[in-house]
Amino acid sequence: MQALQRKHTLGVRQTIELARDVLRFGTATTKHLPQGKLWLLARGHPGMVPPVLALALVREKPFGSSFGDEFALHLTSGPAMTAVSVARARLWLLLVAALALVAPHARAEDAAGALYVRTDSDSTTVISPRIRANKALGESTQVDATYAADVWTSASVDIRASASVRPVTEQRDEIDLGLRQELGDVRLRGSYRFSSEHDYTSHGVTVGGAVDVAQNAATLDLSLHVFADTVGQSGNPGFERALTTFDGSLSYTQVLDPVMFLSLTYEIAHNSGYQSSPYRYVGVGGTGFGCVGASYCLPEYVPGDRTRHALAFLIRRAVSDALSLGLNYRLYFDDWGLTSHTALLDAGFNLGSETLLSLRYRFHMQGAVTFYQPIYAKIDTNQYRTRDRELSELTYHRAGAELEHRFDVGERSKLSATLAVSGNFYNYADFKGLDKVTALEISAGLLFQN
Repeated sequence: MQALQRKHTLGVRQTIELARDVLRFGTATTKHLPQGKLWLLARGHPGMVPPVLALALVREKPFGSSFGDEFALHLTSGPAMTAVSVARARLWLLLVAALALVAPHARAEDAAGALYVRTDSDSTTVISPRIRANKALGESTQVDATYAADVWTSASVDIRASASVRPVTEQRDEIDLGLRQELGDVRLRGSYRFSSEHDYTSHGVTVGGAVDVAQNAATLDLSLHVFADTVGQSGNPGFERALTTFDGSLSYTQVLDPVMFLSLTYEIAHNSGYQSSPYRYVGVGGTGFGCVGASYCLPEYVPGDRTRHALAFLIRRAVSDALSLGLNYRLYFDDWGLTSHTALLDAGFNLGSETLLSLRYRFHMQGAVTFYQPIYAKIDTNQYRTRDRELSELTYHRAGAELEHRFDVGERSKLSATLAVSGNFYNYADFKGLDKVTALEISAGLLFQN
């Protein structure tokens, strides 16, 4: 078979690298493998977002309380209280468009521009442009830089419960700088990330490494992260709280045969500091909808420490030259009492030597943290309390499709164009004021590879 012949041409080491890139970035360096089973195998991973479509989340955290709900968790967990000119959002759209025009002339090894748009039935709209460039410094060293922005406007249930009379618009900007070094069978990496919005700043450092084991038939990967955040409050310059996060992950990836691989991952994180929202209040008595009808209101108050664990496995197989299938499962639990299960299924269809269609479905279910109540009839001022719907019982469904096509640019370069659309449904079993949310997500991107 053509794919098997290409496998032997690439060798086990390069096959491992494809699988490693899929697990780390959600994509592979496809310039080494323009078509066939292994490209389909590597490129169709459902659990990550490819760099060309990587989402710039409103507030990135190493873990979410809902592993299958990256978007809504960060878009509604900390509403800000100032406006940002729509002209700034248009500027980032122009930057993305400009990157697409100049990428073929850039000196970087590859460059990417992407745009993500999300709108939901809870009156929230998000626009997230992103640009990225990568440059090789010699044969074994690479540097990369990424800029991302999130511009969102919302009149969600969280904002309405705070008695706000108008929608809130906010912007977050992020810069990532990374360095990678290859030393034989060992690959080292490090990065620094800074993100800022008017009431939240974050500094993060990541170090990690991977090594080939089992005669280059497997890869062991370790990542360590430290984040130092400062939480503020709009209209209150004296409000400043610290949040520190340490997290790490260990994964083992094994190529089982020329068209199949398996990955096992364990993750742990510890948050210490202020983890409440300075804008969220909990009513005592009343209807459970903010402070409506409540005897009195208290600020949200959650524990200052949280330790999180996650176990995951991923298995993917190319069934034929035209079809690959993937299955991913993740179990999450923490010392706040929240447990969740997330399953991802996807199928990749090779529509031609340069065209791939991916169909994906994700299901997520979780229980509530131990101190969550839909209505707090009685409460002590020192008692933990929250009205965060992402800490309540919920289920989540997401179904989507992604189409990617690659074009030749000159003799050596490639340009990949990607379009993805997904629909989302959230069901909150025990949250007052909102029981269902539907959302539409659209992503488009260009990736230039030299």
